[in-house]
Amino acid sequence: MEATLDGVDSGQVWANVSLFAGWTRVSLSRCQVALPSELHRFGVHTTRAQPVDLGDHVPGLLPMARTTTRLHPCPGYPSTSDSSVGGPLRWPAVEPWPNCTVPHEAGPVPLVPIVQLYARDVPELPFAPGTDVLQVLWCPFGHPDEEGSWPRPVLFWRNDAAAGAQLAVGMPELSEDIPFGTVPRPCLIDPEQVVEYPNPDEPDYQPERNSRTDAIEAVTGWSYVRHLSAAPGIKVGGWPGWTQRPRWPECTCGRRMDHLLTVSSREYDVESGKRWAPIQHVGADFDPQVDSIERGFSPTDLCIGDMGGMYLFICRRCPGTPWAYRFDCS
Repeated sequence: MEATLDGVDSGQVWANVSLFAGWTRVSLSRCQVALPSELHRFGVHTTRAQPVDLGDHVPGLLPMARTTTRLHPCPGYPSTSDSSVGGPLRWPAVEPWPNCTVPHEAGPVPLVPIVQLYARDVPELPFAPGTDVLQVLWCPFGHPDEEGSWPRPVLFWRNDAAAGAQLAVGMPELSEDIPFGTVPRPCLIDPEQVVEYPNPDEPDYQPERNSRTDAIEAVTGWSYVRHLSAAPGIKVGGWPGWTQRPRWPECTCGRRMDHLLTVSSREYDVESGKRWAPIQHVGADFDPQVDSIERGFSPTDLCIGDMGGMYLFICRRCPGTPWAYRFDCS
């Protein structure tokens, strides 16, 4: 079934909308495509349903189920009024574009836009009081900590209506020596909520459950770690998509912080994609027990510590919404 999109310049945007097996599929061609809002919010990414009923096999996991919002970044041409990964930001004209606060030998380093999320697109994100826009930027150069050397993120909460006039010129030109994989390809997002479960390395996970999840894998072929626990990719809330062992930050109030956002290098790899690749990527007739994923999917071109990620956390109990971050590598 072909659909016409009124008001879309077919020389710049080309989409073919087809229906199969009850799902809506959008095939995109001509490199990057700016999805019209009517199509973009059509629900073009659908995660495969949980293939194993964990409640039947590991009932103790049910209280640990959390809902995460997979952002499903899609390369395109976002505007400042769009939620995006790596897109232009709704930056107030009264504020100069921010530079890294750590001195660099080559001079000031402009911060790079990583994520912008509007409450209208991701209402489940716990925005700071009085705000409806989250902006995450980072310095693309490595900043050492006890675990390695990573980009340094900065988080901004904004109120869209109060932001006023927009900065006429966005991010300044970056130098040519920017580290590989630290400037994301601009992507629109297509939020989708899914239920997920903790990684076995999480401190709240009881190791005695491993015998049951191992039995599930032996019988069904579905790995708890790869297919049934925490969703990979860029996502809001739920469980962090750790690549290494968890390192939850603690707020100064003494409580463990809440996971806000995972920014991952890829949406899935050849193994996790059997469950987590959207149906629209692999087709409705894809049989994960027989078919294979040829390659992983990294639409943003990010490469954080090879194929690791950044994890943002907040404390919703303390004034000012304190935040912290962690990185890991693959």
